[in-house]
Amino acid sequence: MTPAAASLSQLSVNERRIMDLVCRKGPIARTDIAASMGLTNASITRLTKDLEDRGLLIDTVQRNGARGQPSRPLSLNPQAAFSAGVYFSHSYAEIGLTDLAGRLISVERKPLRDTTPEMICAVAHAAVQTQLQASGIQQQNLIGLGFALPADFSATPPHLSVHSYFPGLMQRDVHGDLRAASDAHVFIENDAASAAIGERIHGVGRQYDNYLFVHLGHGVGGGIVIDGNLYRGVNGNAGIIGMQFPNDRPRPSGQDLLEHLRKAGLKVADFTDLDGLWPDTCAPLAAWLDRAADQLAEGIEVVARILDPQAVILGGRLPPHLIDALHQRVMRNAFALSRHLPQPAIVTSRLGSRAGVIGAASLPMFATFFSGSRGPQGGVAAH
Repeated sequence: MTPAAASLSQLSVNERRIMDLVCRKGPIARTDIAASMGLTNASITRLTKDLEDRGLLIDTVQRNGARGQPSRPLSLNPQAAFSAGVYFSHSYAEIGLTDLAGRLISVERKPLRDTTPEMICAVAHAAVQTQLQASGIQQQNLIGLGFALPADFSATPPHLSVHSYFPGLMQRDVHGDLRAASDAHVFIENDAASAAIGERIHGVGRQYDNYLFVHLGHGVGGGIVIDGNLYRGVNGNAGIIGMQFPNDRPRPSGQDLLEHLRKAGLKVADFTDLDGLWPDTCAPLAAWLDRAADQLAEGIEVVARILDPQAVILGGRLPPHLIDALHQRVMRNAFALSRHLPQPAIVTSRLGSRAGVIGAASLPMFATFFSGSRGPQGGVAAH
């Protein structure tokens, strides 16, 4: 981490709470922040003044037509910090650059010859440098590089439990290798947890403090947010909801979809090949969606009744139009066994096809400015 970024990261719990509120509710008045946090107006004025002096918050002048001084609600300063994210499949990587306000400044999709940490870092480094130069952003203003990994944390650290599509990551100290190959401060999470963080600070998760993110990637993953913080579990593996669906049977995973379509004669090598397929004109796809939705509806009900969240968010590596089609089908039988109980909302990610790279780029931002805003527990692992 650069000295400038390090100086920004030393935020108190109350400062992080303010940053979290402004991120999710901004522009927001200081009086509303005080009411939400249960602090005096004087305390909020002092705290926000410190954050403004550090360049993290800015006044947003609003005039309502009445005489007198205009209101000056607070917003995040988009130019205060930048982060990069890397989200990859077995044949390509997406590398994106975001600002503190969540704007995706630039994104590139690059082919991968293999999925070794060295190859991924080389591709990511070249793309990030190009994006920084094109955007006129100084290297010292980049607070970190987030990697969303299609893997879980294994029982034999530092190794990961990696999907068979990624032999280049097997039996490797992936975090150590990524850190050694990058000159940026590295943050890693599995792709489901990364997506959950992305939703928390940039997506529909801003509306909720407690939710389950269901990530449909090569497998079926989950990211759990409790009281505004990522719940990682003891080993970083909380949310592996795919265990409900054995690998030797049909399951609602992206890999299963690709294999199902290949058996039907369609040429699909990776998730990008799904962009032009629609259930109305592709019978094998429609059949898979029907079956997967029934499985997900049952699986979501079990997990949701254990966690009792406000919402369940559907997203992942499938194209947005297929996530929407799956959502429509899930809703037909959602909570069929427990309709007598309060039901969480089931919604879809609105971050679109860039949700993965936005989630990866959110990891440095969340760890630096927002994690722990409800107390010391939780938060993304930062290294």
